[in-house]
Amino acid sequence: MTLSNPFPPPGYVRRRLGARDVVALESVADAVADALASQPTLGEWAARRAEGEAVGGRGPVWRVDLAGTPAAVRHFRRGGWMGPLLGDRYFDTPPRPFVELEVSEALRAAGVRTPRVLAAVVVPAHPGYRADLATEWLSPGLDLEELLRPNLYPAAERAPAVEAAAQTIARAHAAGLDHPDLRPRNLFLRPLGPGRWEAAILDLDRARMTTAGSATAPAKKKTSTASGALSRRSVERAA
Repeated sequence: MTLSNPFPPPGYVRRRLGARDVVALESVADAVADALASQPTLGEWAARRAEGEAVGGRGPVWRVDLAGTPAAVRHFRRGGWMGPLLGDRYFDTPPRPFVELEVSEALRAAGVRTPRVLAAVVVPAHPGYRADLATEWLSPGLDLEELLRPNLYPAAERAPAVEAAAQTIARAHAAGLDHPDLRPRNLFLRPLGPGRWEAAILDLDRARMTTAGSATAPAKKKTSTASGALSRRSVERAA
């Protein structure tokens, strides 16, 4: 995937703060600059000021206030066999947080709920780079994996939540999402009232946008089918 021309998307500003390449939503850009004036990375700043912490797939996610906006800040870390070798260093071009920003904005434009990216920070590592991402902190709610735990919610309440998640996945793939790591933990569910839920897709790292409906994007179809099957099996086990 290549970045759009021009980049960043409307509503964002791009600044060079020392060696750091920073893209931030206009409303929080000054707060991000202030944070990076006190700490070398946004992740280190968030770790010192965190109001709370959640365990992510590859490390903590810090909850902080960013210019009055509740934000989730995560530091990019590698998983799998490359983790011990490279740790938090990446070599992708364009940088992962910038791609995640583009995917997030494309999904939002297509009507798919996902936390808005507030800031993407790339720090040269010579060679490669390290990165942080700040997104909206969604609350209240829980992820699909939590909701499917036995005895947490009655089956009658789980069913509309799972349906909301399935509809969100379907809309995302119809828009062209190719997400190689879509799983129940990446689906956030917010209760709207009895039998009503709103679903959002979290963590778009490594996700890409393809041409919707393109026959040249088999990975998209495969991911969509796998996600649907996973959700159905999870509901059956939890029920």
